[in-house]
Amino acid sequence: MNIGIRTVGIIIIISLIVISCTQKDNLVGTGGSGEQTPLNITIDHNFFTDMYSYEDSCAYSNSSTMVLGKYNEETSYSLLRFTTLPDTSVEITSVNISLEIKNRNNFDIVDNTTLKLAKINDIEWFENATWWISSDSTDWNNGEHFSETDYTNLLPEEYEIECEEDSINIILNTNILEDWINEDVNSGLVIYSDTGGFMEIYASEYSSDGNPILSFEYRETEEDTLITKTIETCYDCMIYETDNDYEKWENELKISNIQPVNIFTKFEVPDSLFTNAVIQNGHTIEDSTALFLQRITINRAELVLNNDGVNSYPISGSIYLNPYFVTADTINTDPANLEIPLLSYEDINDLYISSSTDTLQSEKIHIDITKIIQYYISGEYENKGIVLRSLNVNDNFIHTEFDLEPEIQIIFTPPYIEE
Repeated sequence: MNIGIRTVGIIIIISLIVISCTQKDNLVGTGGSGEQTPLNITIDHNFFTDMYSYEDSCAYSNSSTMVLGKYNEETSYSLLRFTTLPDTSVEITSVNISLEIKNRNNFDIVDNTTLKLAKINDIEWFENATWWISSDSTDWNNGEHFSETDYTNLLPEEYEIECEEDSINIILNTNILEDWINEDVNSGLVIYSDTGGFMEIYASEYSSDGNPILSFEYRETEEDTLITKTIETCYDCMIYETDNDYEKWENELKISNIQPVNIFTKFEVPDSLFTNAVIQNGHTIEDSTALFLQRITINRAELVLNNDGVNSYPISGSIYLNPYFVTADTINTDPANLEIPLLSYEDINDLYISSSTDTLQSEKIHIDITKIIQYYISGEYENKGIVLRSLNVNDNFIHTEFDLEPEIQIIFTPPYIEE
């Protein structure tokens, strides 16, 4: 027993000695009393070797709002589909769809002169999916994502639109609902506009009284009394029309949401910036440069983009950007083969890097790339460039451009080596 107690005591003493040694001013943060204090360096625009923007692939997903409207020749559509309809009916009356507006972004007049309705053709579509399966089996990734061939416009007498404040009431011809029930072809409706401006309409994910609602009266048999039924959408989302021609803009840094445009940048991370900063502060580098860089702690690294003021509305909006590592060895840049995006999802990886946000009024947008720089200088990842993607894709028509003098501001702590 005494031997056991003595052994435990020795272990505790040794542990305390180790802890006291390892805690001795080994500074890796931005403050403290250690001998090695954080240093600042800047990778300016002269170290950027490649910069361009490119169109991303079309995608739509579940969101608390749907966007419909037109801006800069891009059209966004709101899609609605209602299921759990009656199996049969002999009479249908007063068919209405109610919608609630979240924002009217330069969209002042809401009636059947500004909004168009169309029946989606015999197409199987799903919300939050990555494909669009049309009646001719056109796949989402091959051919058009969404086009006029996918819907049939309603005649003016088939619907009427009333709007009071932010409540939209669409009065439909009963034939539409009869076809959905009796003909067993129910792919839903699309609402869009050719006028300037756009609206954000609450979707079912909003989970409140603003959800899209279909209401109607009907009889299942001649003997039945009229039944009033209300149904929420089973699917509602937005989508847009594209020609599958993915453009690339050399020496332009811009982000947009509809159609998505991403930024690609590649830059050098010179070893000399780190070593010179250490030497100029009176320190020496005892190990090889490679080992020295592996031991550096990157406290903070930010890619700084200068907003040049070329913004689309809503000017009061915010921009959310996420940086991605480029993992592809080659990038599709052949102008004759741009039927696929320059960089697909398989070509990049976010590695759980946090997103950055700022308002569009900010003169400088700071994007956190701390983990990227840490990986690059340590040699854990090859520097093949980074991609910036907006997290607001499909939310609105926000668009912003940056000048061609980005920089990377870095705070780092040299490795502390106790004498």
